[in-house]
Amino acid sequence: MPVLCSGTMEQRWVPLLLLLVPWLPGLHSCLLCFGPPIQWARLCREMARSSQDSQHQHCLEALAEAAVPLAPVTVGAGQSEALRKIVMDALHLLEKQKDKKPFEVSLREAIQIIWVKLSQLEQAPACIPPCGHQPAARIFQCSTCRLVDCQFPVDCPVQDVWVHEDEAVTLRCDVPFAVPPELQVTWMFAKDIRTQDLALFEELQRGAGEPPGLTVQDPTLGTIACRLGAASETLARKYFYLNVSGGSVEAEQGLQARFRAVLRWPRGRAPLHLTTSLQLGLVLGFVGLVLLLLLLLASWRCCRKSSEPPRPQ
Repeated sequence: MPVLCSGTMEQRWVPLLLLLVPWLPGLHSCLLCFGPPIQWARLCREMARSSQDSQHQHCLEALAEAAVPLAPVTVGAGQSEALRKIVMDALHLLEKQKDKKPFEVSLREAIQIIWVKLSQLEQAPACIPPCGHQPAARIFQCSTCRLVDCQFPVDCPVQDVWVHEDEAVTLRCDVPFAVPPELQVTWMFAKDIRTQDLALFEELQRGAGEPPGLTVQDPTLGTIACRLGAASETLARKYFYLNVSGGSVEAEQGLQARFRAVLRWPRGRAPLHLTTSLQLGLVLGFVGLVLLLLLLLASWRCCRKSSEPPRPQ
C-alpha cells in the first residue's frame, strides 16, 4: 500500500475521518460514498503542504461542511453509477485546481457542478402503497451510502369478493407498479377460511405472461391467492376471499332491473303495470261495494217483512 507509506500523519487522519463519518450529522453524503476518505485526506494534505498545520484541519472541516447539504440526496438505483461519476469528477476538479484557485472557491464550484448534474438525473418512480416489492422504485441514499427498497410487505391485504354460487368470477393478479412482462404467476386456494397463511393453500395453476387472471366457475367459500414471481423472488402476493351466497343470480338481476325501472319512471306518473293494478283494484273495490249494498238492502227488506203484523183473513 504505497499511499499509506507516504506519511505517518496522513495515516492518522484517515482513521479519524473513518471514525467521524458515521457520527457527525450530515457527514454521510455522496462526497464520501464514492470518494475514498484516504483520497480526500490526501487532497487536504497536498493543499496544506503539510498535515500538521491549521490549513489542513480547515480543509477537512470545509469538506465536512460541504457534505451536509448533500446528505438528503437520493437517486434511482439505476442512476447510482452516474452519481458516482459526478462525485469523482468533482474530486478530480479539486485536485486539478489545487494550485490555481483557493480551496474554498474550488470546493464551492465543485459543489455547484454536483447540484447541476444531479438535477439532470432521472428520478426513480415513487413507491406505491400498500404492498409489493418494487425494484423500479429502489433508490440510492447518500445519507447511508446504501440502496434502499420500498418499505412495504410483499403480502397485500385480503380483498372481499361477493359472488353467487352459480356465478363465474374473474380475479386479476395485477399490481399498480411495473413488473416484467413474462413474470410467473401462481394461483392457490384455501377452502372455507379467510387466511394469508401459505401453508394452508393448495396450488391451482401456474403460468407466465399476460393477462394474469383466473376465472372461477361455481365458486366455493374460501381464499384464493396469487403470487407474482417465483417463490424465492416474489414481487407481491394478493388474496381474494370469496363470500359465496346461494340463490339464482338471474332472479336477483331481474328484481334489480324492475327496481331500476321504477326509479327511472317520470315523477308524478306510475309505471304501466302499477297503473293497471291500481285500476283493477278500484274496479274490484267498486263491485264489492255494490254487492255489499245489495246485501244490506236485501237484509233490510227481510227484516221489515218479518216485523209487519199478519193480515186478517
